[in-house]
Amino acid sequence: MPGAISSKPDDLVCHSMKLNSSYHQYILEYVPAATRETAHHMMVYGCDSPGSQADMWKCGGQERDEADVCGGGGHAIRKRIVYAWALDAPRKRLPEGVGLRVGGDTDIQYLVLQLHYKEAFAESRVDHSGVSLTITTERQSSQLGFYVLGNWGYIPPSRKGRVTAAYRIRDKVWTEIGRMSPQQPEMFYDVTHPGIDIKYGDLVASRCTMNSMHRNQPTMIGATNKDEMCNFYFMYSTSEQQNLRDIYCFEDAQTFHWSNFFKPQEIPSDVSSLYGVRLMDPSMEPNDQEYM
Repeated sequence: MPGAISSKPDDLVCHSMKLNSSYHQYILEYVPAATRETAHHMMVYGCDSPGSQADMWKCGGQERDEADVCGGGGHAIRKRIVYAWALDAPRKRLPEGVGLRVGGDTDIQYLVLQLHYKEAFAESRVDHSGVSLTITTERQSSQLGFYVLGNWGYIPPSRKGRVTAAYRIRDKVWTEIGRMSPQQPEMFYDVTHPGIDIKYGDLVASRCTMNSMHRNQPTMIGATNKDEMCNFYFMYSTSEQQNLRDIYCFEDAQTFHWSNFFKPQEIPSDVSSLYGVRLMDPSMEPNDQEYM
């Protein structure tokens, strides 16, 4: 960020960088430079064009004067995920031979950094948070892609648990992709089972189990500090050399239920538990964590 200013709590500010359209580039590593005291979360999106030509702009919120992250006019606005960060997560390097393809003939011609600031800044304060990317022009043997699973709606009060999990389901056999507390540094962790693959015909399912024991009103799923999010992002690599697109699957938390699709005995018993999960920072877990 080239000296960003947060004028109100939950301010969303964007800054863009043009990529070279003459050749492909491959992102190999992400090195964040931000703190949880300043930023609620940080995203980098890939856009065909930015939401504004300004050096910085308010972006992606609900205010009428805010532009979008990506441009698009009257057409469908497409934004690709490049990076997601929160809670002082560390750097992340992709596996050897894997890179996220950008520039060239892809639909990522601009990188747009979006900072979600927690509070309004005091007068004269500016911010330079961001992320450094290691990029090469050398073609990688595998491409990086993203799946994003999530819900919209609300979380009822007086519910126990605090974990986000996802599974691959093949021939009614559930294999865990990953399981972690959303109170931990938010980054891309290693999968539970190294070498796990996903192929045509497999199902992918995710669940967020939230702790709302101290709430007497529903908690909305949204983007502010007062809301919650139910998102499970996961990276995958493929030897496919055609340009990829991100895959999104979102459902209504009030009407979509696993029980409508799966038998109870098929669902793993620890899906809503952190038991056996190796936490990056156990001290970040609230004292009322439920291990069910």
